[in-house]
Amino acid sequence: MRRVLLLLLLLAPVIGGALPLRAQPADPMEQGILAFRAGDYARAVAAFEQAVKNDPQNAEAYFLLARIYFETPLRDTGKAGRFIDRALEVEPENVKYLVAKLEQLRLDSWNFIVDKIREQQRRDLARKILRLDSTNAFAHEELGRAYIRDFWRYRNAFMYPTFAFRQFNGRDPLQADPLLGFQSEFAQFDPTTGGSQLEIVEASREPLGDPSDPNLVFLADEFDLEALQAQGVPVQDLSRRAQRAYDLAIGHLRKALEHDPRKRAVYDDMMRIFALKGAYPEALEMLQQMYVYFPEDPALWTYLGLAHYRSGNAVAAAKAFQTAFQYMDPEMADAYTRLDEILPEEERKKYEADRAGYASRFWTSKDPRYLTPYNERKLEHYARLTYADLLYGSPKLKLRGWNTERGRILVRYGIPKTDVIIMPSQTRGQQRGLNPIAASAPPPDADIAADPANLQTGLQQFTGNFESDFDVTVEANTFNVWDYGDFRFVFEDPFRNGEFRLYSPSADAIAAGSLPWLNDYEIRARETFRRIPERYEYAPPGRQVEIPYLVSAFKGENGQADLYVHFGIPINHYDPEAGMINLTANAGTFLVSSERDMLAERRRTIYGLRTDQIVSFSETNLWIDGQVLAAPPGEHDVSVEFETAGGGTVAVQRRRVRVPDFTAGTLQLSDVMLAYRVEEAPDGKPVLPSDVVRHGLSIQAAPWSVFSHRQPIYLYFEVYNLTQAGDGTTHYEIEAVLRPKDTSGGLGKLVKGLFGGGDKGVSVSLPGEGRTPDEHHYLILDASNQEPGRLYTLHLRVRDQVSGKSVEKEMDLFLE
Repeated sequence: MRRVLLLLLLLAPVIGGALPLRAQPADPMEQGILAFRAGDYARAVAAFEQAVKNDPQNAEAYFLLARIYFETPLRDTGKAGRFIDRALEVEPENVKYLVAKLEQLRLDSWNFIVDKIREQQRRDLARKILRLDSTNAFAHEELGRAYIRDFWRYRNAFMYPTFAFRQFNGRDPLQADPLLGFQSEFAQFDPTTGGSQLEIVEASREPLGDPSDPNLVFLADEFDLEALQAQGVPVQDLSRRAQRAYDLAIGHLRKALEHDPRKRAVYDDMMRIFALKGAYPEALEMLQQMYVYFPEDPALWTYLGLAHYRSGNAVAAAKAFQTAFQYMDPEMADAYTRLDEILPEEERKKYEADRAGYASRFWTSKDPRYLTPYNERKLEHYARLTYADLLYGSPKLKLRGWNTERGRILVRYGIPKTDVIIMPSQTRGQQRGLNPIAASAPPPDADIAADPANLQTGLQQFTGNFESDFDVTVEANTFNVWDYGDFRFVFEDPFRNGEFRLYSPSADAIAAGSLPWLNDYEIRARETFRRIPERYEYAPPGRQVEIPYLVSAFKGENGQADLYVHFGIPINHYDPEAGMINLTANAGTFLVSSERDMLAERRRTIYGLRTDQIVSFSETNLWIDGQVLAAPPGEHDVSVEFETAGGGTVAVQRRRVRVPDFTAGTLQLSDVMLAYRVEEAPDGKPVLPSDVVRHGLSIQAAPWSVFSHRQPIYLYFEVYNLTQAGDGTTHYEIEAVLRPKDTSGGLGKLVKGLFGGGDKGVSVSLPGEGRTPDEHHYLILDASNQEPGRLYTLHLRVRDQVSGKSVEKEMDLFLE
């Protein structure tokens, strides 16, 4: 017995090796599923085909075949469509199969008619899915996207001029959306393609005007909407449709996230429509949920940056964009950092030679407020890139939003002041009949787009039977007009597929009277890019005040100039008896070179405004202060900034100034510093904190060229490189004249010059003598006998009596 047992044990491995470890399943469905999981798609196809051969009603086999041909390297969308349709023939209310069909219908074609058919089919299919399963996130997402497209079409849309709308068959075009429980006045209707609830009827066909009449602005510029309305052209506003679309889109997208908060694409859709609407508080609320599920997604942080920035929270926006860079891939980071699209052509070579260094200088020069810890212009650039990518991307062309025509223009100039969609409902031929959309359309598989006969059938079912002279292109074309005030861009979407391009009139349009030099926006865009590479208009938060300031340049050390910047802060009311106004503020003076380098900056915090630094005028009171900067010769920008603690009041003034080169050996005159007071400085200290001390004089400089005619006018100036006589002395003559500004024409000035006409004004003349080539002086002018409320010209001249040479300066001031 033991020998038999041992023999059996020895034979067991041999017998076991002769048999398979696991019997292969005889069921072709199981074979197909195993092959599918293993990635052996050809074997899976064979198994599922055997399954449907065995059982032509095997809906699951059809569904799995559709998946293979849609999702795997065996991709064949035509076969995928036929197999999913077969599955739905067997089980027409299977939600899983309906969702698969919906996903297939999302494929784009290269024919706008097919795209329109698919768009309508997706809406119908999504509604069917939700009738079977009201919690289906996929279907809610689809309807949300559909209504986003409607909102986009109608939010700033106008239609003109030859077709109007009326009820069809007495049915109310306002219909309820049973899936959300509120009204949609259009639901499935697109007025440019017809609709099941409305029909288009021919209205006035009077011509818009005589092409030879130069007074018709519409014929000169075909996209001037105000001119259209002014000429009485009937323009239909579609804004109510847009609001309905917005409500429907938000309702469906919120339900999609409610039932599946991990549907990543829905967050993009919601951010897109919030950005279109400008509903950034709602966007921030939605992004909190996105952060829970996708905390390291760079799009989350760029969305947060955009929403915070547009909501006025620049600090949070700066932090969000900074965080976004931590998660961006190199391609996205490059898009956010490159400057190619916004630079003048003449500066691009400098940028290419040193991208990082140039970018740093560029953003410094464009920063509107140096007092803040962030660069508002850079934040605006990041916000524009995010907005452009959200709204103007082209998935068909695989282009991010910032690489499309509209996206690039938006990055250059920002959101336009006016963004209008114009839908011209007119045809070149006569349209005698237009039938409503047929109840069904052919299946939108690959054969539809390829076979002209099938495509024609689809067109007829989609739009009705048109007369032979109906022009689909004219009916379909849509225009998007962006107006920035002093320039405009016009885009066209001739196939209503969202692929907008800059409008250029066709040969037919030119033959019909379109002026190509005015209406070719491809050419006009290139001209605008050259003339205005980019634009940004800073709008500070809080109350904005204007601050006057004057800049005076004097010879400094080591070839530099001493640049005195004096400014005045308007004070509405104050107690002259009080020594201090209880106010904390930050002030700064900044100097930026023409090469975009920060040359000098002075920042300080002011704790209280001393009332003895206030000078009163008839219209305002000015608290006076100033700073001195060292500046090289050349053209520079001077920025003066002031803000109260908390940012309630903000003042920013920036001006281009020319700093003279005082190193030349010729006779030179400094700038003239206007002042309210000049006196000796005891121990070299200023009399008031706002005074500047120069060459032993304490000077209360004027921040603007306004004086009371009852107060003396002080002038401080310096003259350089006087010629010394043999004994080392200098001899010169100073003359200052203040007279009313001459506003007469050239001939009048000549007559006054020849015959001594005009007002006498005030003049001061005195000799000067010194022992050094450089001298400083101040003069006092008494203007009490001059007429107030007028503009005057101050003329200062210094004549070197040793060399016979003269130098002079001229400036305007106002007497009140």
